[in-house]
Amino acid sequence: MGLFGKKKQNEIEILTAERILMEQLRNDDDAYITKLARQMMEGAPLILNFDQLHIDRANKVISFMSGVVYAISGQIVEINETTYLFGNKDLYTDGSVEAWLRTNLN
Repeated sequence: MGLFGKKKQNEIEILTAERILMEQLRNDDDAYITKLARQMMEGAPLILNFDQLHIDRANKVISFMSGVVYAISGQIVEINETTYLFGNKDLYTDGSVEAWLRTNLN
């Protein structure tokens, strides 16, 4: 094989909006929250709703997720008073998340 190989023909680009995970949080279990944080770090934006959590537990999760987002230079978007979008630094790279938010939240 030479210096220039063939590009893979079957690569399919997955839009960021197709990876969105939406969760209605009912507990603040550390293993569960850490799993969500890992998924976000790997590129899956998280939309988390905190309506079912006590305010102290919700604040714990928001603080933890905020720290993770800060560490990876990500972004947080407040959708409403109890719902937030957490994403890595590539959240808006392909434009699909903005389109998804306009379509699904208006």
